[in-house]
Amino acid sequence: MLDNILKASQEQNRIITIMYQSGEKITKRNIRVIDIDDTKIKAMCYLSHQPRIFRKDCILAADFIRAKQDFY
Repeated sequence: MLDNILKASQEQNRIITIMYQSGEKITKRNIRVIDIDDTKIKAMCYLSHQPRIFRKDCILAADFIRAKQDFY
């Protein structure tokens, strides 16, 4: 399921929401996937306002943004 959402974000230029764990810190981020490989993704992160690299095994959940207010 995660791979399908990531791939759709990349192919359809869609923004998705992820829950991401870095160490003991968990953050909710809106991202748009730029590139995918086996272990990581490159994405535009709208929390940091810059491209970032995310480890796929640290993504706890992902879903499509359903409404515009979910983005802000």
